[in-house]
Amino acid sequence: MFQSFKSLLQGSGSARRLTEHLPDMTVAVCALLLEAAEADNDFTAEERTLIARQLQQRFGLDAGGAEALMRETEQQRAAAADAWPFTHAIRKAYSPEQKQELLVLIWQILLSDKNLTAHEEQWARRLHEMLAVNQSLLMEAKQQARQILAGLAPAPAPA
Repeated sequence: MFQSFKSLLQGSGSARRLTEHLPDMTVAVCALLLEAAEADNDFTAEERTLIARQLQQRFGLDAGGAEALMRETEQQRAAAADAWPFTHAIRKAYSPEQKQELLVLIWQILLSDKNLTAHEEQWARRLHEMLAVNQSLLMEAKQQARQILAGLAPAPAPA
């Protein structure tokens, strides 16, 4: 028993077991995009199309590949208790620039129906904490998404 406690303290195995359960980054990103679309409890066909297009551009997928990724992600989300595995994977692996780019994509989904609900706003504010980005980065991403949706700015190129 002492040896197992000692190995736990030293991190041998526990960190490895934790990372074994983290999703692939494509699934993690897709999960957050799907969460954004569902944040207002009204996942529209337009939002699904926008997510598919974003996945195609970001990961170089064709339409079938984007749909397959969304189906796989939906299965993994159903098996997860919450969004923690997805946000944790992104928090650990993404640079601040990559996180901002992802937040711009998320805000595009949240704002795409031109009706930002209080629940969507609250979800986004919690997300900035889960991804370990500061509030100003979150608001900057929101503004950039608004400009993209209005056709005033080009969408960011994947990092």
